[in-house]
Amino acid sequence: MAEWGNALPTRKQAPYEDVHFDASLKPRAHKMRETSSESKILYLNVRILDSTGAEPYDGDVYVQGERIRYVGTVPEVENLRNDASVIVIQGNGRTLMSGLGDAHTHLTWNGSALDNLGEIGVEEHTISTARSAMTYLDSGYTMCFGAASAKERLDCVIRDAVNQGNIPGPRYLANGKEIARRGGELTAGITAYADGPLEMREVIRNHASLGVDQIKLSMSGEEILESRSAQDSFFDETETAACVQEAHRLGLRVCSHARAREAIAQCVKYGVDVIYHGSYIDEVTMDELEKNKSRHIVAPALNWLYATTYEAGPFGYSFDKAEQDGYKKELDVAIRVCKEMHQRGITVLPGGDYGFAWTPHGTYARDLEHFVKLLDFTPMEAILAATAGVAKLFMQENELGKVQPGYYADMILVDGNPLKDITILQDHAKLSVIMINGRIHKASPKDIDFASGTTTVVDSRAVATNNLTNYVTYLDDQGRSRVGHLDLHSSMVTPLMMMSGAPVNSLYQVIELENAVIAYGDSFPLSSVSIQAPISDRDILAVGKNYASHAIEFNRSGYDSSDNTDQPTHPVIFSKRSTSILPCGEEIYPHPNYTSTLDYEGEIGVIIGKAGFQIAEKDAMDYVWGYTIINDLTAREKQRDHKQFFLGKSPDTFCPMGPIAVPASQLPKTLKVQTFVNGEKRQEATTDDLIFSVANLIKTLSDAQTIRPGDIIATGTPAGVGFGHVPAKFLRPGDKVEVSVTGLGRLQNTIAKPSVENPVSKTVSLESHLSNLNIENTVGGNGLTCLGKKQVNVHKIGHGPKIAVFVHGLGASSEYFTPIIKRGDFEERYTSYVYDLEGHGLSPSHIASVMTIDSLAEDLANVISMTESSSVTLFAHSLGCLIALAFSIHNSNKVEKLILMGPPPCPLPEAGKITMGKRAAGVREKGMMASGTADAVSNAGTSDATKLYQPVAYAAVRASLLSSNPEGYAKACTALAGITSPLSVESLKMPVLLMTGDGDKTSPPKVVDDFAGRLPNSRVEILRCTGHWHVFENSEEVCRIIRSFA
Repeated sequence: MAEWGNALPTRKQAPYEDVHFDASLKPRAHKMRETSSESKILYLNVRILDSTGAEPYDGDVYVQGERIRYVGTVPEVENLRNDASVIVIQGNGRTLMSGLGDAHTHLTWNGSALDNLGEIGVEEHTISTARSAMTYLDSGYTMCFGAASAKERLDCVIRDAVNQGNIPGPRYLANGKEIARRGGELTAGITAYADGPLEMREVIRNHASLGVDQIKLSMSGEEILESRSAQDSFFDETETAACVQEAHRLGLRVCSHARAREAIAQCVKYGVDVIYHGSYIDEVTMDELEKNKSRHIVAPALNWLYATTYEAGPFGYSFDKAEQDGYKKELDVAIRVCKEMHQRGITVLPGGDYGFAWTPHGTYARDLEHFVKLLDFTPMEAILAATAGVAKLFMQENELGKVQPGYYADMILVDGNPLKDITILQDHAKLSVIMINGRIHKASPKDIDFASGTTTVVDSRAVATNNLTNYVTYLDDQGRSRVGHLDLHSSMVTPLMMMSGAPVNSLYQVIELENAVIAYGDSFPLSSVSIQAPISDRDILAVGKNYASHAIEFNRSGYDSSDNTDQPTHPVIFSKRSTSILPCGEEIYPHPNYTSTLDYEGEIGVIIGKAGFQIAEKDAMDYVWGYTIINDLTAREKQRDHKQFFLGKSPDTFCPMGPIAVPASQLPKTLKVQTFVNGEKRQEATTDDLIFSVANLIKTLSDAQTIRPGDIIATGTPAGVGFGHVPAKFLRPGDKVEVSVTGLGRLQNTIAKPSVENPVSKTVSLESHLSNLNIENTVGGNGLTCLGKKQVNVHKIGHGPKIAVFVHGLGASSEYFTPIIKRGDFEERYTSYVYDLEGHGLSPSHIASVMTIDSLAEDLANVISMTESSSVTLFAHSLGCLIALAFSIHNSNKVEKLILMGPPPCPLPEAGKITMGKRAAGVREKGMMASGTADAVSNAGTSDATKLYQPVAYAAVRASLLSSNPEGYAKACTALAGITSPLSVESLKMPVLLMTGDGDKTSPPKVVDDFAGRLPNSRVEILRCTGHWHVFENSEEVCRIIRSFA
């Protein structure tokens, strides 16, 4: 392969122009939410890179509605410029170009291992996927071609939500789960399995019914899997041919994960439209691909190979391991292959398989750098591939990918020239304006002239970042941390949420979302909530003696034991414990037994916005997110006596911070800090007076340690502190200290009386690392009832004279009994109490709670006590039967009747106990789906008739299991297996109805008959064609039998 045989290169600047997919394969039209024709936007004085291949030129661009109307010369430009209904964007010579495109997109990859994607809940997965879509658009990408989805419909759902305007994101062509043969998959949880042509055709038809735009075959291995090499091919020719034929018949194009030589050869032979990777192509196949280059596009995902080889070390996959596994070899081979393809005029498009830990979302434009530096593309060729080339892949080359009249207005305004420096497209700060479908997704207010009466549609995120940036952290009425915008004049707080609709609960989220938050709900007075420090869980990085006047007063005060010079030659760095952080308005504990020299230091706090290591001073300000106010309180004698800063600076409450945090973009370059004590001004200076600039401090701190988003640097205090006065003016109880900074409001705190308790000690004593599991489903416990020492989801239904209590089984919830309660006149005959077992449904479980049959019976006792009834009828299923029996044995006078549906053996046979133990371990390790538990229990727990004729009932069983909290399920398995002796049911005299199914493998008729033989007043009913989930499988017969008994 080192010497390719083609001696006549046919390299073209735009090889994609020769690609002609069959018109029948064009994806159905996906229209984004229409932008009103009343929307008018004028770009003035821009450098137009139009993606036709022509050199950039100066001019103006006019957008009306969702389309570009004029490019270069705009008629009546002065009239438009002065039209109040036109938004004018001042280009100032910046580059205006088409939005970028990615040919190998995984929106559902979320930065974790692929194995985890199958386990993550659909709710969380939907949110992370929506975030990925937004990140693509935030990165200037307006076209994405889906390469596979981790869940069947998630790609389609996100595509449609973007198009409907419900979430921000790029134009998207959706894929389904990648199709693989059993044993040839990349990972199980995200794969649609199929063996042989017939099954593969069936899977493709199913994908089509879900609404995908293309399908993907997983034809070869991946070196990181070790057991399935990238050079292994798993499809035979009949399978590949059948897949292409069936997909094309349905109007869908075919993509393939094809690294292996044989897999690539099959792709070319049978017409796979998009070949992913293509690393180990041989010369014969290269020649065939060149002959058929009008039918194929190659997307090598080069960044995956590069990052896996050179950048995965911090994530536990070293260079040596990557080299050993073969990634270094494959990278070198892929570079040679892609260079050769480009020379031969074969279309190679960018798309780097992003969404893994070491290829994170947001870094997509690295592919363009690789194309230029590794594949010898010119910058123009790389940009054309990422714009007009991806538009060809979309089969919308006459509407997308160019800055031309009539094309969709999907554009980015770049602060710089990407033809001179292709890496500039990786810097989101250089993407001044991002527009999609004629709507402004991102813009700075300094770039836009908003005339009065404007009706143009501007994305809410652009508006939000202009107007709602006084970020205040507070506790809501349920004690949950939230972030809002504080109006400093009215002291009113506006709650903030993410574009997804989720509330913002920390400043870290604001930083990570790049301030992409919007208002929701009504504003409320700041006084009605408990304000918190902007960030309170990290030590503060602090700087001493950073104003010349203060360095002099400190050196001469007698409290400086650090050196004898008036001005330091290097920044003096120390830290303050996170336990010293105190919100605005809270009292400062004076530590009467620790210090008599309590002093103030008003400071400006710098908040870091992104991670960095060994940052150059010239680049350092790019790492600043924003600012807050800090009062660096100090016990001066401790600072002096210990000859260091930490002990004097870190006492509890000695770091008041807030009240707000504001992005740097919303503040002037120079900030003034002032400090007042009891109304008397004590300090005043500006950031221009710093000895060591903010940039220098960031450079210094990052020389040997990685700074993180949310790190806060206290930049030092000016002259005027307490010891600088003669005599010294140290703080005393009752003193009010106020620190103000330009645009950041005023930080106010009062010194508490010596007699008060230290508030931090109490707060820390309440901290716990033992969490309540499953609590998130009720958003912190909303709607739950405290019974005993536990929170329980329990509900009262109906209004009948008799009392019924329902106890569900393993892997179910209280909803299992709904068909009984809602049928006929049951609600008129009974008042029903339904509840979720610990760790099931909506009931949480403390992580350290030990669940046993006795603890579950005690929970049932608490529910029955809640009814305030002298006797109840108990309805129970599966494990719930044993709970009901355990309760009844000790409380028989409180149970009028028992209805037991499918009681399991008690105790379980040894084999059953072993199975329960393995099942508990499996769900704890991999979750309900990836462990195979949901499928195994659904299949074994339902009858053949149910699986064949009642898909809704089968789906209900599976959905119940999949929605179960893994730890709650595992604890219940352990509780069931932990029963060591039979329950003594012989003494129970109340009427008992025993019910099971003729296909119930968990509670077969023999087991139920055994219970009946020990229960003196019992009756047995066998349900035909029914497994273990009786109510779901045969609700009508179950209700009929119950009606005859109770």
